[in-house]
Amino acid sequence: MSAERHRAGCMACGAPLLYDHGRGERACHYCGAAVESEVCCEQGHFVCDRCHAGDGAAVIEQICLRSGETDMLALMQQIRRHPAIAMHGPEHHGMVPAVILTTYRNLGGAGVDDEAIRAVIQRGLRVPGGYCGYAGTCGAATGVGVAFARLLGSSPVKADERGTVLGVTATVLSELAALGAARCCQRDAWVALRRAAGLSASLLPVELQARADWRCEQWPLNRQCLGERCPLRAPAPGGPPPDLR
Repeated sequence: MSAERHRAGCMACGAPLLYDHGRGERACHYCGAAVESEVCCEQGHFVCDRCHAGDGAAVIEQICLRSGETDMLALMQQIRRHPAIAMHGPEHHGMVPAVILTTYRNLGGAGVDDEAIRAVIQRGLRVPGGYCGYAGTCGAATGVGVAFARLLGSSPVKADERGTVLGVTATVLSELAALGAARCCQRDAWVALRRAAGLSASLLPVELQARADWRCEQWPLNRQCLGERCPLRAPAPGGPPPDLR
C-alpha cells in the first residue's frame, strides 16, 4: 500500500468522491482487487473497503484493548486522532461497537473480554462503506446494535433480546434520520454513542457514559457539512452540547 493516505476525499489523491458514477467492476488503487462499486473519485481512483478500513481496524483494536477510558466520546476522540482513521469510512462501523464494549468493561460491566471486542469490530466492519445512502441504514446505528446484541446475548432465535436490539438500532437510526443530512461519520458516531448512553440506563446493568466535551475541527474539510445546524457546531463557545439522552 502507498504511504500517502488522504484523510478527506479520495484516500489515494484527496479528490472529491463520486457516489453515483454507475455501478461496475473497479480495481482497487492499492491492492488491485476487482470489486463491484458505484464509487470512485474525480480522478478515477477506487479504494476497496478492506484497504480503506484495514489499518484503521488494527488501530481500533490496539487502542481499545489497552484503554482504561470510561467515557465513549473521549475514547472515540482518541481513536479518530490517529492518522490511520479517515474522516469518513467503514472503519467507523467497527469503531462504534468497540468503543461501547471497551468503556462498558472499564466501567465494571461483566462479560466483555478481548475476544468480544475483536468480534464486534469485525461484525461492524461487515457494513460496507457508503451503506447509509444505498440501504436505508447507517453503520453508526448498526454499530450500536452490534454492541447491545453482544451485551444482551441477542441471536436470531432469541425473540425478546432480538426485539430489544432491533428497537435500539431503530431509535438511533431515527435520531440520525431527523438530522436530514448527508453523511458525516464523526457526527453520526457522536449521535449514536450519545443515544446509546441514554438507552443503556434502562437496558444494561452498567450505564454507559458519553459526557466528554467535543467540538468539531474537521468541518472545513467536509464538503457536506451541516454548518451551524450540526449539533457539534451549533453550541455557543464554551457551552454544553445538546443533550440527546
